[in-house]
Amino acid sequence: MQGFCVTGHDNAPGLSARARWTPLSCAAMGTTGLTLGTIPFTIALCPCSIAALTGFWIGSGRFFIVLGLLTYTGGLTSRSFYDRVYNLTFRHLFRTSPIPEHGKPRMFGCAIGGAMYVISGMGFLMGNFWMAYTPAAIMIVLATVAGLTHWCFASALHRLIFIK
Repeated sequence: MQGFCVTGHDNAPGLSARARWTPLSCAAMGTTGLTLGTIPFTIALCPCSIAALTGFWIGSGRFFIVLGLLTYTGGLTSRSFYDRVYNLTFRHLFRTSPIPEHGKPRMFGCAIGGAMYVISGMGFLMGNFWMAYTPAAIMIVLATVAGLTHWCFASALHRLIFIK
């Protein structure tokens, strides 16, 4: 399930619901960034609003770079940024156990996701429409699929490449 390859996690009570947190959070944050990046295009008919929203436009590239770096931490450690947020806050509110550490397939997925978001941020900063929107849109779709189905493209790719 989504790169949780340590023995015993498949039978952990409530893990299925908690495992959805990370990819869905990743998709939600990416959607937020794309929305911020799209706002100037959608208000082009009202130039007076553009000045007020320029901060969002400029912030979008930085937003994606920061989001990418935070997402990439899941590729360097056995817990993603989103897992840490859940474990420090929401698990206490919902009175659930923490999201367990994840294995190499999920770490691989977090690293790919982080890189995609950084590329998207660079695209926004450089004014390259395709470089800005394509990687972020792909990440949002793949993270949503992982959150809804527990099938993670990057974890499957890791197994295909590295596990023989």
